[in-house]
Amino acid sequence: MLTCWTSPRAGGHGTEPRQHRTHQAHETFDAHAVSGDNGPLIRTIDQFVLRFIKLQDTLGEQVLRAFASEVLAEPVSDLPLIDVLARLERYGVLDAAQWARWRALRNSLTHEYPDHPETRVAVLEEASEAAGALDRLVGQLNSRLSRR
Repeated sequence: MLTCWTSPRAGGHGTEPRQHRTHQAHETFDAHAVSGDNGPLIRTIDQFVLRFIKLQDTLGEQVLRAFASEVLAEPVSDLPLIDVLARLERYGVLDAAQWARWRALRNSLTHEYPDHPETRVAVLEEASEAAGALDRLVGQLNSRLSRR
């Protein structure tokens, strides 16, 4: 069973730290629910997947490189992301292996698994946990930025 929750963020870009939860909606579902014709649930799942992918992409393509360059004063503008991640790991900002797992998860979310609802639920459960970890990472980045 997976509990899907929503939590609004300050601003509109999805990378700002959570100021507070003004609303929290819970919906628990399983393989039967994700394979059914529950329009509101499917829309909620689709929004979660889209936002997870966008958050992971934005962090990887823009935020982490800028953070390494501007906050840590590391010359990373021309480096591949894997090297940027290695530098961030050296500073204790993130675990590069965990980032690779989140990236693989992001890629798994792009598949529908229509004939395997149990697989879809498992991927969504993992993504729900990873979303919390990404949220904490954004908070840590902002905290380090504010101490600069």
